[in-house]
Amino acid sequence: MSTHIGGNRIIPRSILRHRPITAQDTPDISPWIAPRSRTTQHILTHTSQTSETRTRQSVEPYSPTSLAMLVGSGMGIVLMLILIAQTALGWVSVTLDDWRYGRPRTYQTSAYVGHEQTKQPSHFIALNNAGRIEVIELPGNDASHARIFLGPQLSGLNANLIPVTLEFVDPHHTHTPDMLVHIQQSSILFRNIDGTFELQQ
Repeated sequence: MSTHIGGNRIIPRSILRHRPITAQDTPDISPWIAPRSRTTQHILTHTSQTSETRTRQSVEPYSPTSLAMLVGSGMGIVLMLILIAQTALGWVSVTLDDWRYGRPRTYQTSAYVGHEQTKQPSHFIALNNAGRIEVIELPGNDASHARIFLGPQLSGLNANLIPVTLEFVDPHHTHTPDMLVHIQQSSILFRNIDGTFELQQ
């Protein structure tokens, strides 16, 4: 390859001095950044202020009024949970007694108390009849001589749902045990005297 310079003189291209490319010869290719508008600046300023406010609120302690409201709300929730638990426990207790003793509350057992005419034990039925405690004795193999022993009259809410149970105790081994009537946490003693039971006050 050759280059024509001047008239008819031909100069080889390899003789031309290489001129490096300077910054003046290159166009400005720096990225274009759009200026921020007033709306963008307002949003950034509002976001910064909100963040500072939240930080300040998280650092500041609760006021006495806020603490009182929190304590009051907590106590109210605890009281509500206690009431719900008591109601649930009461319902469970009544349901279990229904399965075990039925309605009216009835308890049955057999025992030798010295009133038998044969080797068959006497049968006892304890009832909570609308709050009145009644015990029916059917002597062994002699139901025609059945006896009814009256206990106390219970009062109060759901008195008719209180179960009653029996226990026979013979601490002196006389083969004529006394009868204990259990009503919740209380017990009533019927002494076995002269072939029958007598309520002890």
